[in-house]
Amino acid sequence: MLKPAWRQGQRSGGLLCVTILLLALLLLFVGCQSSAPGRSRGLAPERPPAGENEALLSIFLHLDQPDSLGLWMEVAGIELVGEQAVVPLALVREPAELAGPEIGEGQRFLARGVVPAGVYDGLRLTIGRAARLRGQEKLFLATPEPERLLPLPGDFRLRGGESRSLFLAWKTEDSLRDRAFFSPALVVQDQTMPLLADLAYVSAPGLNTIFLLRTDHNRVCGSLAIPGGPTRLAFDARRELLYVLAAQAGVIHVVEVATSREVDRFRIPMVINPSALRISADGLWAYVLDEGGDDLLRLDLLRGGLDQRVRLGYKPRGLVLVEDWGLLAVASALSQEVYLLDPETLAVKEVLAVGSGPDGLLAQGDYLYVAESGANTVGIFNLRSGRASSRVNTGFMPRRLVGDGERIYVSNHRAGTVSLLAPRQQRVLREIPVGALPLEMAISSQNRWVYVAEQGTGNLTIIDQATNRVVGQLELGARPEHLLVIK
Repeated sequence: MLKPAWRQGQRSGGLLCVTILLLALLLLFVGCQSSAPGRSRGLAPERPPAGENEALLSIFLHLDQPDSLGLWMEVAGIELVGEQAVVPLALVREPAELAGPEIGEGQRFLARGVVPAGVYDGLRLTIGRAARLRGQEKLFLATPEPERLLPLPGDFRLRGGESRSLFLAWKTEDSLRDRAFFSPALVVQDQTMPLLADLAYVSAPGLNTIFLLRTDHNRVCGSLAIPGGPTRLAFDARRELLYVLAAQAGVIHVVEVATSREVDRFRIPMVINPSALRISADGLWAYVLDEGGDDLLRLDLLRGGLDQRVRLGYKPRGLVLVEDWGLLAVASALSQEVYLLDPETLAVKEVLAVGSGPDGLLAQGDYLYVAESGANTVGIFNLRSGRASSRVNTGFMPRRLVGDGERIYVSNHRAGTVSLLAPRQQRVLREIPVGALPLEMAISSQNRWVYVAEQGTGNLTIIDQATNRVVGQLELGARPEHLLVIK
C-alpha cells in the first residue's frame, strides 16, 4: 500500500532534521574538543611518584656549542639503565625530533618518567634517523650505531619521592664522521644550583615538582619534589626562604634556597581550596586565600599557627600586599569587589566596586590595577581617592598582571596574548601573541625578560622587554602553575 505523500514528506523532513541535529552536535563536540585545554604536543603525561619506592626523572637537552653543521636527529626511545632494572621513559613525542639550528642556545624537554628508586648506571638512547639540514631539505646520514649507552654522572642514585632532572649536552661537531656517518656525541650532566640572582622557580602541581630555572641562559637547571600539589610560591628575601603552598594537602613548605632543602612546613587549619599566598616584607606573616571557604587567613610564621581568619565575599582569588600604602588587597570574583584591609588587624578599610570577575591584582604607585576577567578589561583605581580612574579594554579573559613601574603586562588567558599597558597613558600599546592559555607571569629585571607560563603548552614564553617581542620558549613538558623570579 502506498503511503500518503504528506506522510512521506513528513518522514523525510524528520530524517533531515535529525541529520542536521546530529551534524550540529558533532561540530559542537569537535569544536569543544579543539578548544579545550587538553594535552598538547609538548606535554608529557603528568604523574608524580607514588610513595617512597618511586622517583621522578626529567630529561632535557641543549647544545654543547653552536651548531654550524645544521644537524637533525630523531630519538626513537630513551631508557634508564640500572643494576636491577631497565626503565623506558616517555618521550615528549615519538619520535622526538631535534634540530640543532632550532635549539640554538636554548633547551628542549625530551622525556620524563616515574622510575623505581635505586642506583642507575646510564641512559640508553635509540636513534631513528639523522640528517644534515639544507634549507627545508634533509640530507639523510647513515647511523651505524643506532643505540648509545651514556654513562650517568658519579654514583647516581634516585631516592624515593625525589624529583630530579638530567641534561644531555649534544656535541654536534663530534657527531658527524666522514661527512656521511652520524654517531651522536652526547654527555649526561647532573642538575646544579645557580646563583640566587639568576634563579627562578616554576611550580608544576601535576608532578609534585618545582623546576629551577637559570634566567641568564633561560634553561631548566634542576628540580625538587614538593608533595601535595605545589601551586603558589612566595619568597622571603631576608632569610632567603622559599614558601610553597601545596594546595591539595593544605600545607606550606619552607625551602632554603641556598641548598634546596625543606627546613620547615606549616599545616593550614580548616582550609578547603587555598588559592593564593603572600609573605609579609618582614617575613613574620603568611597570608592565604581560601577560595573554597571564602576566607582570608593570616599565619604566624614564627610559631607556625593560625593567627586570624576573616570571611571576604564569594570566591576570593586575587591577593596582593600594597606595601607603600600599608594595605592588603583581596579580589572577590563573584562579589565583584576588591577589599582593602589593614594587614595587621585584617579589618576592612575600604571596598571597591569593580568589573565582572576580578582576578589578578597589581599595585604600582598610587594605583591599583584589577584584571576584570569577565569584562575583558583592566580596571584602574586611585588609592588616594578610592575611585575608579579608568578602564582599559584588553584581550579575552585577562587573568594576571605584572609590572616594572614603566610597563604593565596582562595575560589574556583565552586569547593567547599578553597586553602591554602604559600606566601613564592608561592604554594598551600592543598585543603580544604567545601560546595557549597564558596565566602567570614574572619579570627578570636583571635580564629584562618577561616570562609567561602557558598552561596549554607546558612552555614558558620569553618576551624581551627591549622590543616587547617573543624571543624564545622554554619547554617544561608539564603545566606550569606559578612562576617566581628571585630579585
